[in-house]
Amino acid sequence: MHDLSLYLLDLLENSLRAGARRVAVTVLVARDEDRLTLRVEDDGPGLPVEPETALDPFFTTKQGKKTGLGLSLLRQAAEAAGGGLEVGHAGLGGLAVTATMRLGDVDRPPLGDVALTMATMAAVNPEVEFRLEWHDGDRHLRLAGADLAAPPEELRELQEAVP
Repeated sequence: MHDLSLYLLDLLENSLRAGARRVAVTVLVARDEDRLTLRVEDDGPGLPVEPETALDPFFTTKQGKKTGLGLSLLRQAAEAAGGGLEVGHAGLGGLAVTATMRLGDVDRPPLGDVALTMATMAAVNPEVEFRLEWHDGDRHLRLAGADLAAPPEELRELQEAVP
């Protein structure tokens, strides 16, 4: 996948496919630590297998499919950029996926359009409660519901400020 917003889209689709009705996305830009963190958590049923099994490219929960490349590709991208991927239990009760990578790493995929990804998912799935939290230094933004469908200019500014 070319940018992180496409990985985000894949994670959001996985959450919905699993039956989640609440999905929280956190973007943490820690410039002083040279770190970018993308976290998606939901209230779905969680993983039916151990996390390491879910990271296998030949594991999938999708009926009729033989591969599930999303998590393994995200892990590969995170590791290539000096970070890693953690899969575990979410505070919302379901699954949490956390990708970290060095912010300034030449191999880090570009961020992409997180605002558009979240707006699209919120508009197409009005029955799901989506939340987005963005932290970049002393700037913090929390959006949910209708605020995601028409993201404020501040979100675009935060997104564009990520190198």
